[in-house]
Amino acid sequence: MLRYSIIGTGAVGGYFGARLARAGAAVRFLARSDYEAIKSHGLNVDSVAGSFSLPAPEVYSSTEHMPESDVVAVAVKTTSNGELPKLLAPLIKPGTVILIMQNGLGEESAIQAAFPEALVLGALCYICAWKDGPGSVVHRDKGTVTLGALSGRHDDDETRREALQQIARDFALAGVPADISDSLGTSRWRKLLWNIPFNGLSVTLDADTREIMASPSARRMAARLMEEVMRGAAAAGFPLEPDAAKKMLAYTETMTPYKPSMKLDWEAQRPMEIESMYRNPVRAARSAGVELHAIAHLADELEYMEARRAVSRG
Repeated sequence: MLRYSIIGTGAVGGYFGARLARAGAAVRFLARSDYEAIKSHGLNVDSVAGSFSLPAPEVYSSTEHMPESDVVAVAVKTTSNGELPKLLAPLIKPGTVILIMQNGLGEESAIQAAFPEALVLGALCYICAWKDGPGSVVHRDKGTVTLGALSGRHDDDETRREALQQIARDFALAGVPADISDSLGTSRWRKLLWNIPFNGLSVTLDADTREIMASPSARRMAARLMEEVMRGAAAAGFPLEPDAAKKMLAYTETMTPYKPSMKLDWEAQRPMEIESMYRNPVRAARSAGVELHAIAHLADELEYMEARRAVSRG
């Protein structure tokens, strides 16, 4: 198995990193706020797929002290991406794989520009999980990964293919179903088909996924937003299959009632991922001549809510 550095030991990094470590991979965790708790009490995963603990994970409070790894998996929220060039610099050597395990659009390109010597890959994480305390992850549904390579690169295709296949094998050994996408761009827009409606609406409507799906009016809002994502994807050159929105709604109906990550961030008074999840797709579609009015309106609502709360906090 490859050696992994997990940058961000929250729900995504904590769950998938712990699965890899439990399966025997060398996994190093960066945990800045949770460092002392994980160092003292380990990393605990309460999972529908089988709960377990890592009593003594290899955890660090700074990337400057982390040893070299084959794969640097970025699992921090995109609101922290301004820190990534400095944060990742000690870990990146020519040929290092940077695996972007984040929501949103366009982050792989930004990281590739910052680290041209690295091989940047994307990972779409479909999981209902959250962190319920320092060093503690709760996993209640789903838990799959779709991997893909950034297009337009001049890397040897065989090198990219081998890296994707090896990471997929490692995830499979860890009990994580993983597939490889022919188009990372298409997979990113397909993930936005869920993220854009359900993350934003969960905040503006103060509702979880089941409440949104159970309300005819809220479900119509979600469907209209999905229609715009479909138009944006097609304009950007990544058309989704005609029944993609219908399938995503059906997928959500099978989901355990869940508060999306943006709802959890809002409740914890953390910044929301508005830029990467909403503004970047709107800009991508606009550059192709298509306006996504409903998505832009939802982004404006979310920004207003953040700004109003900031004022009320003084």
